[in-house]
Amino acid sequence: MYRDKLDGSFSRSRSSSISSLENISSEAIQCLAFVDSYTRKNDTQTAPTLWVGTSLGSVIQVMVSLPSQETRATTPATVSPSGTIFRLKGSVLAMSFLDCNGDLIPYQYESWKDANRERKLERTPTKSLVDNRMSPTNSAEQTWGDRQFIVIASEKVARVVALPSQNCVYKQIITEVSFVVKSEIIQIKDSVCLVCYVATGHISVFSLPSLRQLIYVDFLPLVDLRLVPYSASGNPPIMYLPHL
Repeated sequence: MYRDKLDGSFSRSRSSSISSLENISSEAIQCLAFVDSYTRKNDTQTAPTLWVGTSLGSVIQVMVSLPSQETRATTPATVSPSGTIFRLKGSVLAMSFLDCNGDLIPYQYESWKDANRERKLERTPTKSLVDNRMSPTNSAEQTWGDRQFIVIASEKVARVVALPSQNCVYKQIITEVSFVVKSEIIQIKDSVCLVCYVATGHISVFSLPSLRQLIYVDFLPLVDLRLVPYSASGNPPIMYLPHL
């Protein structure tokens, strides 16, 4: 068990996470991320994983075992907790992954296809689909240092954890007297940023992975919950809060 010496709001555990996954009566799932990542500190190869952020500030890593392509249609995937848990203060609002250069790693997914429809269209030429998976890193590069960062933002704090070492390399207290309504990790020009809307009406923007504050401006206080949710766009940066 590790606990942040400064504020005690971050910890990680290698113990079983079964109880956290089953504690659905008081702990709700807030966000999910599918990504090829590391499951152990000394790993040199990534594997399919599911990361689960909860309302009590836990981030749970789940290993996903996929059957071969030939048996995928008839054999289900299997999942099991890896034993890795990160804990933050406040509900988890956003998670994203960066590579060692600080660029966003796209989530892993495969489009669902209707087999019957595909058979009807198999003679029709189609454009090839873009593969969102990252190119595999050679073994010489994988043995050198950390290869990924996971960015986690909660209602109170933000953390950047290096993988596979699982060290918390950057941390930031977003608010102490209020709470974050919404967080998003977006691309702005050539940089990746964490954008947070605080209930006091402030917009905070932090650089990634360093979590250095770039912008702190007044916007609109959260006097009416109908102002939520918002979405942020990076080209150009736009804040949109629909009045529902």
